[in-house]
Parts: sequence; C-alpha cells; structure tokens
Amino acid sequence: MENRYFQWVVGENRGQVKIFDKIEADGEDVFIVFKDGSRINETFVAPLNQKDLTQKFMAEIDSPNNIWSFREEWVGREEERYEIDAEGIKQLVIPFNPGKKVIHLVPPTPTPKTSSAFGHVTNVPIPAPVVNTPAPIQNNVDKSDPVYILMSKAKKLDSEINMGMIISLPPKNLYELAKDSFEEGDEKFIRYIVDELTVEEIKGALKQAIKEMYEQVQDLTLQ
Repeated sequence: MENRYFQWVVGENRGQVKIFDKIEADGEDVFIVFKDGSRINETFVAPLNQKDLTQKFMAEIDSPNNIWSFREEWVGREEERYEIDAEGIKQLVIPFNPGKKVIHLVPPTPTPKTSSAFGHVTNVPIPAPVVNTPAPIQNNVDKSDPVYILMSKAKKLDSEINMGMIISLPPKNLYELAKDSFEEGDEKFIRYIVDELTVEEIKGALKQAIKEMYEQVQDLTLQ
C-alpha cells in the first residue's frame, strides 16, 4: 500500500507533512490518525486538489515533494515620517505602523485524485447524530408566595457574586490555533463555547453563587 500524505497549512505546525496511518471513530467524530500517533478530525482536512482551505487546518497532498507553500506579506505597513516645523525642529508626523502579516497559501501542482476517500471508516459503527429539542423556558415564580412578596418589596442593592461553573472546553492548543490562523479566531472560539451553554447550566451556577453569598454574609453577621 502506498503512503498517503497530509500537510499542516495553519498554526505553529504549518508546513509539516504527516504520513497517514488509519481512520478511527470517537463517538460521532471521525479522525485521521498519522504514523507518529497524532490525529485530526477529518472535518478540518481538505481533500486532494482542493484549493479552498477555509476552516481547514490540513490538506492531503500526493507527495512530500509536491506541497503547499506560503508567501508572507505585510499589509498596511507604514514607515515613520518626520517633517521640519516652522521653527526648524524635526517633528514626527506619522508614527511607524507595522501593519498586519498576511500569509498567502500557494497550492501544489494538481495531481490525479485517488479512488479512496479518507473520510470512509470500515467496520466502525458511527451513531446517528442526536437532535436535542430545547424545552420551552418556564417561569415558575409564584407571585402569591410570601417569600416572593417579601423580596419583591425590598430595596435592591447591587452586589458582587463569585459564580463558578464546570463546563467542557476544547483543548488550549485548538484555541491558540484558531487565534493564530483566523481573523477574530479567539473571539469566535469563545463566543461559540458560550453560545452552546444552556440556560439551565447558567441558572444552576447562579443559584449556587447567590446562596453562597448569602450564607457568607450570614456567617459574618453572626461573628
């Protein structure tokens, strides 16, 4: 069996070539595993000859001698400029602006596509995706409850609480990869994590934080 090759096109590993080993499934995700033991979700891998690498971290290539190359360009770079004022004094009128480094990807020479598909997994069952229908948000406040009446008539004070939550996060190296490789990658990375949090998770953490705040205030009052 001939080797198959994949090249990193973004991040700190940009330019490195990996040798294909196998395909494996992990839950609903399918991964390409390389000879060195590293792996990547196939979602982030571009097939052979694909030139659009939007949201792709790696690309399949036919040979280590026919790879993607990278051309760096500084956009918006401006050198500092001085002018002599009316008193003959040299003044800085335009400060140095390093601009932003943009990396242009240059594709390899096109090659015939292989008949195999790296996204195909043999004898590995992949469960169908589960569609979770969000439950309607219900307001369970009983406005006739004496406790509610008591607190609703009280004067509210702005108070600081320390809210702790345990959530599942992607590894830090993926955050760094998104930050370094995509425009506003760090902001989008965090926003997508927050968007996936449910209202119940946030409310649960908030309830615990409020309770701890009141209990601490009570302990201090009794001392």
